[in-house]
Amino acid sequence: MTACMDSGTIKVQNKVHNAKLENISFGDVSLYSSLLPGETSSKKVITDKKESFPKINQLEFYMAGSGNRVYLKTKTKYKLDAGESLLIVISDSTAVINPLNQ
Repeated sequence: MTACMDSGTIKVQNKVHNAKLENISFGDVSLYSSLLPGETSSKKVITDKKESFPKINQLEFYMAGSGNRVYLKTKTKYKLDAGESLLIVISDSTAVINPLNQ
């Protein structure tokens, strides 16, 4: 028996003023090493067993700017289903938490 595989794609856009996003991940999947302000990533294809979709995760990243670097997660959980393309925009108004301070 072989498992049916399926995939979805994710892009991330950094709309945070004066801050770089680093080590960006969606659940256990590492997406991008770095996005400058105003930059949109290339498409990242996530392939897995069909039954493991939808994938629902927070976006995790380090935000770096003005000499500081902090680990953050979005409060919102994003859903990626098989066959879908997901664009996640991180802006100045995106609700985030610092899991290290909880």
